[in-house]
Order: sequence, then C-alpha cells, then structure tokens
Amino acid sequence: MKRQHYLFFTLLLIIMSFSFNTKSSAAKTLFKDVPTHHYAYDAIKWAYDFDIIGGYPDGTFRPNQPVTEQQFAKILVTYFDLEPVSEELNKFTKREIASDHYYNTLAAYQTPLNGYFDNDIRGRAVSRGVVAQAITHVADGNATLKQSIQFLLDHSISSGQNPKYEYTNLAKYFGASNNLTRAQVVAFFHNLQNKNYFYISEDAESSYENLDNLPLNVRANAARKTVDASLRIGKDWSTVSKENSWDGNYFYYYKYGRGEADSSLRDLTISFTSKKDFYVEYETYDGYATGFVQGYATVISNKKAMLSETIAGERCVIEFQKLNNNTIKTIEHDCDGSRQRETNFNGILKLK
Repeated sequence: MKRQHYLFFTLLLIIMSFSFNTKSSAAKTLFKDVPTHHYAYDAIKWAYDFDIIGGYPDGTFRPNQPVTEQQFAKILVTYFDLEPVSEELNKFTKREIASDHYYNTLAAYQTPLNGYFDNDIRGRAVSRGVVAQAITHVADGNATLKQSIQFLLDHSISSGQNPKYEYTNLAKYFGASNNLTRAQVVAFFHNLQNKNYFYISEDAESSYENLDNLPLNVRANAARKTVDASLRIGKDWSTVSKENSWDGNYFYYYKYGRGEADSSLRDLTISFTSKKDFYVEYETYDGYATGFVQGYATVISNKKAMLSETIAGERCVIEFQKLNNNTIKTIEHDCDGSRQRETNFNGILKLK
C-alpha cells in the first residue's frame, strides 16, 4: 500500500514538474525574438499580458522595428482607457481603416499627432518627439516639445540618446527626430505604470468635455498644430483651394469715446471651408452689449454664404458677402437669441 502511495506521489511530482517547466518554457518563448535577458523583456511581457500590444502571427515581437503613429495611437488610447466619441473625423484619405476609432478619440482630447487626416501618415514611423508630446499632453497637460522631453526625463519615463548634447540641445539629447522602436515605446508605458501615471490631465479632460462645442475636425487641427514645427508633417483640414477658401480671422474695431466701453468690435473667425459650408465663430460688442455665435454657414457661391442657425440649434440668420480676398461684409437678419439687443453682427471686416 505504501509503495502504491509512493508511486502515486512520485507520478504527481513528475506531472507538476512537467507543468511548471511547460509554463516556464512558454513564458520564455512568448516571443521567439525577445529572450529573457532582453532589456525590455519585463515591459514587453507586461504590455502583452495587459493587451496593450501584441505580437505577429509568426511568433515574433520585432522589438527593433519602428512603431508607426497608428500603432502608438492604439497603445495610448488603450493604456489611459480614453473615452470614445461618436463623431468621426473627415479625412483626406476617405478609406476607413482600423485606426479611425483611435484617432477620433485622440482628436477629442486634442492630443498632438500628425496623422489625423491622412492614412499614409498614420502608417509611417512616429518620432520620439511626437510621442513625448502626446504622452505628456495626456498625462500632464499641454506642453511644448522641450517641456514634454523634460517631463519624461524628470520622471525617468525615458532617457536621452545623445549624451554630448545633454546641456546644450535638449531635443538632440533626447533624439526627438529619431524613430521609436516597438521595444522602446513599450518601455515608456511600463515606466508610466511604475510611476503610477494612470490619470488624465486637466487639459486633455477639458478638451474632451468640449464646452465650446467645437467640431472634431477643429479639435484635430488644433491638436496637429501643437506638434513642434520641426516634427510636423501633413496639412490642416481643408477641402477647397486657397483661392476659394473663406478661412481666416476677420476683424473690425472702432473707438468712439474716451470711456472704457466706448468702442465697437466685430471679430469673425471662419475655418474648415468646404464646397458646401464653413465653420463660423463670430463675436461682437458695442459698449457693454455683446453677442456671440457659432455655427455652419452654407456656401451659396464663391462670394456669398448664409448661416441659418447656431451650433446649439438656435435661429440666427447672417449673410456673408466676400468683397475681396481680404474683406467680408456681414448682414444680420435675425439673431435675437445670440446677442443683446444693443448690438448686432453687421459690419465690414478685414482679414488680420
């Protein structure tokens, strides 16, 4: 009987040993090109376990391969668990692709990226500087390239690549224009996790709340423009030629007395001109009386357009007449809900 028990427990130990060895072997061969002594092994395993990033069908991770901007966009949304939006971006490249969901979300948070409107840019390698600005915006708030790099360095989320520039050129020290590898980007987020950076900055949250009711394309354009000029590629959203575009900031100001309020102002911003419409933000005041309207004006011809209601659905009829490329005349027909009665939206405004 004792011999049977001995044989049973011996067999059980063999099975358990085989099980543990199998698990250990599976862990070691999670990706056949990422050995356990790889500098980013723990980070890659962590990212894989939490479904932040995956491998390729051939069993590789390809740690030294540059990460594309759309791959980074997915990781950023997944790590911070950013809230999706129902609104969708209008792109220059109309074909729907898998990354659309992530770019729509990141546009709502006004995250600095280049590829909002162009599938080709999304598929290109993303630079370390763009990644630094995007991560810092979501984790800490709006920041320039230098401020973003300093944030990553100060919190040991990343390190520099070119020591000789450490005290003379922060962007070169960090390698801002260099591509980021798949291993490096995973290490970034693993370090964020180790530093307990899970929460979203007030700037990013404020953009998402969108109290000004800005269209998603407007927020994406604003986000793209925050990418440092040395790293920015592509172009802002526009669907018509510059010659036929109404886009611009038009202004009128007149001081008619010595008092603080003895002046009149008309401040008109037109953006995102298409063949059908354009987006309007129009502010006016006369003395202490003020008015403000946001909405889409329908393009009637190259010289005329008409706004019928505000973005909130209130009736407001304003006619826009393009006198030349630098001057616009506005004529209000009915906007009582958007202004005080002592002011209106009429005026001849010049491009700033």
